Amino acid sequence: MALLIDLALVALLAFAFSKASVLLGPRRNLVGQKGAPYETGMPTFGYAGGRMTASYYRFAVLFVVFDIDLALLLPWVLNRGRLSLAPMISVSVFLALIGLTLAYVWRKGALEP
Repeated sequence: MALLIDLALVALLAFAFSKASVLLGPRRNLVGQKGAPYETGMPTFGYAGGRMTASYYRFAVLFVVFDIDLALLLPWVLNRGRLSLAPMISVSVFLALIGLTLAYVWRKGALEP
C-alpha cells in the first residue's frame, strides 16, 4: 500500500511540476527568426527527427561500450589500496584488452565521422 501511495505522489508531483513551468514561466511572443532554434550560428536545415546515418549508431555503440568499461573500473579504483596481486593483474589484463579494442577500432576508422 505504501508503494502505491509513493507512486501516486511521484506522479502527482511530476504532473504538478510540468504544469507549473507552463503556468508560472515567462511568456514570450516569438515571431519569425526569433522563434527558430539556434545552434552554432548556422541556420537550421532539414527535419531534426530525420534518419541518422550508420556511422552515428556505430559511434554511439562504441561510446556506450567504453563508458560501461569505465563504470566497471570505479569499484577497483575505490578499493585499489586494499587489493592483492590477483585483482591488480586481472584489472591490468582488462585495461590491456580495452586498449587493444580501442586501437583496433581506431585503426579500422570507426572513430572517423
